[in-house]
Amino acid sequence: KRSHGFVYSAADVYFSAITPSASGGQPASAYFMLKDGIAGTAVMAALLLNLIMYTLAILTIGLVDILIFPEVFLNFSIGCRVLIVAGGLALAGLGIIFYLLLRKQALIESVGTFFVRILRMIHCGRLADKLEKKLEVSIENSSLVDVIFDGKRMLWKVYILNLLQRLSQIIVTLFSFAALHGDLRKLPQLLATQIYVVMGSNCVPIPGGMGVTDYLMLKGYQQLMSREAAFQLEMLSRGLSFYVCIFVSLTAVLIGYVTIKRKKKLENENDRIL
Repeated sequence: KRSHGFVYSAADVYFSAITPSASGGQPASAYFMLKDGIAGTAVMAALLLNLIMYTLAILTIGLVDILIFPEVFLNFSIGCRVLIVAGGLALAGLGIIFYLLLRKQALIESVGTFFVRILRMIHCGRLADKLEKKLEVSIENSSLVDVIFDGKRMLWKVYILNLLQRLSQIIVTLFSFAALHGDLRKLPQLLATQIYVVMGSNCVPIPGGMGVTDYLMLKGYQQLMSREAAFQLEMLSRGLSFYVCIFVSLTAVLIGYVTIKRKKKLENENDRIL
């Protein structure tokens, strides 16, 4: 169901935002997916495929940005340029690693073991045991991964949806700028600046890219407007695209968790009656 998919995504967004290197997002999504009875191999294949396309989407936007707006990149200070390049290299490296994880079954098994350890660390022992058993049974069968990479239409769909998702967050800054009565002629340069900010925010393992993202936003915006206006734009756009997004995601996660608990309680009561 799409409502279930929304909860999976909300768990990914929320826990990615509060954990270093977004390490908590995938285990959180896996938790809800496994609770819905999805096979362990299918869970990990779906999460890794989404990570590949998410990374590829950011790299695509960044590449187009550097080709069309190289002067915006050069307007950043040397320190900012180092962060942006480091973020791009980190994304490229991660994309290659994620691809290898999907194509190499031994690596998938290693990732599954990593998720099991994470679940045990957060005291989800039963879920970890279930995932471990499912991995032992299903890791030998690589047909699911073959189906994924043979489904060209599905791959394009996942890629385009990730591309649109990234762009939807990026253009929050443009709408915020327009709402603050900024000069609309600067929107193309502002879009380019925000894309570079997204690239640079991936260079350090800090939850939500806090600090680095804010630093790049302020430095980039000040190339187009006054310091005071840059501060206002940073506060508004960051608040909408990040903090409000976290709040909505947390609400969805809590509703999903309560629903699962209630469903489990009803099942236990029915079992006792039977």
